[in-house]
This record gives sequence, structure tokens and C-alpha cells, in this order.
Amino acid sequence: MAIDVSKQLTLSAELTDEMIAEAEALVGQTLRIEQWNHEATLDTIRHYEHGIGDDNPLYCDEDYALAGPYGTITAPPIFLFTFYSGALGLGMPGVQPYGAGFKFRFHEVLRRGDRVRADATIGPIKVLSGRHAKRMVLQTTQTRYVRVSDGVLVGDGIGRTMRIPRNSVAGGLSYTKRDPYVYSEDELEDIRQQAIGEVRRGSETRYWDDVEVGETIPHVVKGPIDLSGQIAYYSGLMGNPRTKGVDLQWKFITWAREAPERLPNNYDPSFFGEIKAFTAGHVEAGVAQQVGMPGAYNNGAQTTAWLAHPVMNWMGDHGLMTELESKLTRPAIFSDTLWCRGTVVEKSTPGIVELSLTAVNQIDTQIAEGRATVRLRQRDEN
Repeated sequence: MAIDVSKQLTLSAELTDEMIAEAEALVGQTLRIEQWNHEATLDTIRHYEHGIGDDNPLYCDEDYALAGPYGTITAPPIFLFTFYSGALGLGMPGVQPYGAGFKFRFHEVLRRGDRVRADATIGPIKVLSGRHAKRMVLQTTQTRYVRVSDGVLVGDGIGRTMRIPRNSVAGGLSYTKRDPYVYSEDELEDIRQQAIGEVRRGSETRYWDDVEVGETIPHVVKGPIDLSGQIAYYSGLMGNPRTKGVDLQWKFITWAREAPERLPNNYDPSFFGEIKAFTAGHVEAGVAQQVGMPGAYNNGAQTTAWLAHPVMNWMGDHGLMTELESKLTRPAIFSDTLWCRGTVVEKSTPGIVELSLTAVNQIDTQIAEGRATVRLRQRDEN
């Protein structure tokens, strides 16, 4: 079959009752997963950490980690994203997928050399409506992360993907175009000063006894978001299943149209069959606006990792993040800067602290919210 190389984002579809019924029939089905990473190595951990803008020596510096609580390089809890994020594009061909949020439980610390297998099934769906789209479907993925050497469950998660018709479809996604924000020199200098002034607890133990409900944790600033930052992120974590190099992209396009059984993951073949990748809106403003976004936008898993960053700074080397949940409420577009903040909201269980999290941009729009659970040492522990 000849491929029309002039084809762009023409694969748009309405969200029909039949599509929704087919999606409901998929619940419980095991997914074929194309893992990005299979092993937590010095380089895969460091590339991911630098891709999200973090240089925590516990994860990036061999000498520092050797003297730390684990005696080796470890991976941050959110490194589970790099095995499989839980993003889903199965069924409903032509209906755009968008990350809506994630919920993780972390059971074991990942150490250098750990190999992990991700196993996932399709979870329940929900039909919704909203201000920016008349009708949409929330799909979920339930993923288990198992250490290969001993079969231990190191983490599990729920990925939430919103399926919304594109802007060309009546009732499809319809954000108003937003021009890139232009910063003054003073604003950029203020962002720079906040970035280099990042507060990290490090090797000094934070004790549960000293934490107070209502206290805020030191924030981190992320931005301005731009193409080079997205490339850095993609070097640590493939941003989407169409992230393939040159001729391999043509092979995937051809397989999607002629031999879909050769595709290695769960995305609907229609997503691979487009000449212009359906996820190109993450780097190209024109494509983003075609699918209904206000501009080129970053990744939901990336924003979730940014929410976790101040928590890891605050808890220090001896703390453990045991749960993380994010809800992505608005797109963050190129030129946005996000301030990621947290507040202690509960410490009723000894050793356990609950935090609420937010990410707000430079025009005071909340992009994401979430929560985290952290286990801290108590002063009377041995």
C-alpha cells in the first residue's frame, strides 16, 4: 500500500457510543508493553534525573551515594516512569490521548543494577464532560513493577489518560491559543536565583518529631519550558511511543498500516500510521493547536516528576516517599515556568507525613495538584 507523505493530522474522529462500548470491553485486558528502561544503571538514573532538572547527588554521584544510607547509587521513586509510565492509547482510533495524572505506591528502594519488569492491565473507564471538551473518556492503566532477580513488587501505579476528540471535531478539545510569555530581564534573573538557591536536606536526617502540620516545604522552580528542555527530558525518558529515530519511524508507520501485529506496544495502530506523529504537539505549537491545545505543551509524567522534586529535597537522604499522586488540571506550554510547592497536611500516624502539592505557572494558573506520603525517622528509633 502506497503511503501519502503529504498526510498530516487528518486522523480525527468523534467519540461515539460504539467506541465507548468497545473501550469498556477492554477492561481487564493485559497490555503489550514497550519498556523504555529495563535496568536501573548509573547512566539511566542520571540521564533521567538530569532530564527532569535534578542533580541530587544521592542519585547522580557515586562517591556521595557510597557514603549514604544505601551504600550505592539508588533511583528516585519516580524512576518507575522510565520502565513504563502507564500512558494508554488503546482503542478509540483517531481520538487524541492526553496524560491526566498518576497514582503510585513505592514499596522498595531501587538500587543500581536492579532489573524491573512492568506488567499492566487496562483499568476502568469513565465518561466525562468539561469546559474545554463536550465529551471525553478517562482510561486507566494498572501497572505492577517487579524486580526480576527475586520477583519482589517494588511499586505499583495507576495511569490516567484522557481521550478527547481533536479540535477539528465538533465538541473536541478547544483551548484558546496562548502566545509565549515574554519575560523581563528581572523576571529571568529572579527565576535563575531561585533555581540556583534550591534547598536540599541531603544527608541531614529530617525527623518526624520536628515536622508541623501547616508548614510549607521549600519550592523548586521549573522553567521557562522550551524545546531544549524537552529534548533533555526525552534523553532520560521516551516521551511517547512514536519517539523513534528517522528510518525506524518509517518502519513503524508502514507496520501500522500493513502489519500492525509487528508494533511492540498497546497503542492503537492508527496513532503510528500518521505521517505527522500525534504527539508532535509536545514540541510543535502548530500541531498542538490543531489538536486543541493552547501551544506546544510538556508531558504529564514530566509535570508529575516535578511535583515530586521538592518532596525529595525536603525529606532528605533518609526519608522515603511511599506514595505519590498527581492530577493534571491545565497544560503547561512552552515559555511557562512552574513553581512546585508542598504543604504538610497530616502527621497523625507516627513516622508518616502527608503533603499536598501544587504546580502554578507565571500567570498564576494552577497546572497540577497532588499529594505525597513520606516516611521519616523518629528520634527514638534505633
